[in-house]
Amino acid sequence: MNLIIAKRALGLFSIGLGVVAVAAPDRLARWVGLDAEAEAMSAFGAREIASGAGLLSPVKPAPWFWMRVGGDVMDLFALRSALRPDNPRRQVAIGFTAVIVAIAAIDVAMALHASTNRRDNAEASA
Repeated sequence: MNLIIAKRALGLFSIGLGVVAVAAPDRLARWVGLDAEAEAMSAFGAREIASGAGLLSPVKPAPWFWMRVGGDVMDLFALRSALRPDNPRRQVAIGFTAVIVAIAAIDVAMALHASTNRRDNAEASA
């Protein structure tokens, strides 16, 4: 995948997800079956918006991809509680976890690529 396209797509995705988490943190937490407080969900959303804005900015994308990787780890850690057997929304949480694992793999690949490929990195920041 072209680094510029990935940078823009993941940037827009991050902002969209972040807006949902900031605008409706309780609803999102209930939908997944998380016991997270609204403040925590809003903070996760703010982190998504920040990383998305960074990826859409005209700077080198590697740090922003790595920020997404760190966020993915935080999200997976937070989702552990939703995977408990007594959670009635466990299947949704499993689905969310699978999606985040897939996104994390993409984020790691893009972060490594952006960190090591100077030509693409320069083009993506243009």
